[in-house]
Amino acid sequence: MDKQEKHDGAHFLRMGLKQLAGHRPDRALETLRLAVEAIPPACPEELSRALYWLSVALLRLDRRDLAVKSLASAQKLRRRGFARDVYLRRINGYGMVRQPTVELDDFYAFMNIQLAAYLSRKARKRFDSFQEREAVFKLLLDAWKGISSGSLLDGRESCEKLILFRKIKPSFPRFDFGGDQGSVNRVVRAGFGSTASFGAAQQRGAQASSRCVCGSGLSFTQCCGRVKGLEEL
Repeated sequence: MDKQEKHDGAHFLRMGLKQLAGHRPDRALETLRLAVEAIPPACPEELSRALYWLSVALLRLDRRDLAVKSLASAQKLRRRGFARDVYLRRINGYGMVRQPTVELDDFYAFMNIQLAAYLSRKARKRFDSFQEREAVFKLLLDAWKGISSGSLLDGRESCEKLILFRKIKPSFPRFDFGGDQGSVNRVVRAGFGSTASFGAAQQRGAQASSRCVCGSGLSFTQCCGRVKGLEEL
């Protein structure tokens, strides 16, 4: 059965590569997903290769969150291969796609952490209205201005900043959806608070910078503890 699965996976992988070469990443995406599903876990090198090319298709479609997820899985399966080299070149200390500046790396890490925390509590994992989305983004942008304008992040490693970002607890907006049919969504409250303990964050940051327990050889924040994109919810 494994041989048949491997044969099917190789077939889908060849088809996906042809579709990528033909500038059809949309078709290649579906074909390469079939390749990943068909290749058994007992064939890590083949599976790593399929996951790598799946990440390429996702990047061409600008679905960066899922591309990083696929690339992270590929380099775990083959830690000294091409996927590992590409992964290390493309990601920052948060395990996210590297931005042009450190400040942007910090900003995207903070926003992804807070938005994921908010959306993960919602049944459909998405905003229910434009008003809700705008209120949440305004709250987080105001919070980021306060964080970045001071010296809180100065001299800190990514692992320490990551702990701080995860300890900050916004008081997210709450919306009323009741009332007449013609009524609009109304924000009831919105605020921002922080429960960060910076001394504890430094201690936990030192742990986060150590090697990941999965044995990948990477730091925890670049491996199993990386910041996950919203598409991974």
